[in-house]
Amino acid sequence: MFGLNETQTYFIEEHIEDFRDGLITRRELVRRVSLIAGSAALASTILAACDLSPRGGAGGVSATPGTSVGGGASPTATAGLVAAGPYATPPGQATTDGITVKPDDPRISVSKPGVKGGDGADLMAYMAKPNLSGRVAGVIVVHENRGQTEHIRDVVRRVATAGFVGLNIDLAARDGGAEKLTDSAAYNAALAKRDTAAKLSDHKAALDFLKTQTSGTIGVVGFCFGGGETWNVLIGGLDVKAGTPFYGPQPSNFADLSKTKAAVSAVYAELDTRITSTAPQMEDQLKKAGVPYQITVYPGVNHAFHNDTGGDRYNATQAQKAWTATIEWFKKYLV
Repeated sequence: MFGLNETQTYFIEEHIEDFRDGLITRRELVRRVSLIAGSAALASTILAACDLSPRGGAGGVSATPGTSVGGGASPTATAGLVAAGPYATPPGQATTDGITVKPDDPRISVSKPGVKGGDGADLMAYMAKPNLSGRVAGVIVVHENRGQTEHIRDVVRRVATAGFVGLNIDLAARDGGAEKLTDSAAYNAALAKRDTAAKLSDHKAALDFLKTQTSGTIGVVGFCFGGGETWNVLIGGLDVKAGTPFYGPQPSNFADLSKTKAAVSAVYAELDTRITSTAPQMEDQLKKAGVPYQITVYPGVNHAFHNDTGGDRYNATQAQKAWTATIEWFKKYLV
């Protein structure tokens, strides 16, 4: 699209969908696209070529709501060293502050370790560990297109309540991350400057650090933009044993997913037709890989339905089901 990279294109498409769904005004759409594209003139050209009509319903989708399961033989689920009691799940209703597990929750311990990128940059890491004896598996949490928000830190803490060490880095840390770039479009513009290789380098730095804090067995979960990054981690061959992309955009080199060795549980939303329509192609590659996998399309929900700070798009029932399935997937394959 107009010489833009994959991330810029994805962010612009997201903002167009927000406009078509009535979530932002036309003026705000133009402002956001101008920041991401680099100029108002290019933004006007891009938007003139796009369908900006209001969306009235779900439209067609090429994946039937439900779950498809396949791949290699599934190992027997093992209790392992995980939290014995109930773990935190998404809340029963949307939140405004994004906090469902407090940082001082007695089940966990939180910290901001000094994880460095290959160039020495501080990646603004946030980590939560379960208060268990012995070493447990780890889970990298990849943020949405707004960076390390309180919601993402909360997801890291939820991971820890389930008996895993959770870790997030901010992929726009070199520009100050979400803490500095509070305007979502400005954050998108900074993040979109980074190519896939640069982001993979940071993911590897996070992975290498997390191995030192855990049993060495690592999984990855990401949401929206982070779902696409989860696909990139799997395609890039990083040493993860399991991955769960939530409504992740399909990378251009998606065919290389056929080489993954990880067990994959992909989450899609029925109404998120642009993303969900790619699910069958991703499933084809997972079949070729011969790994354990499941593709689940959650009915009646849209993109970002898991984010409890997302207003009307948040769906507690489906978010809880998707998160529970994710944790149980990690309990099964991070052994």
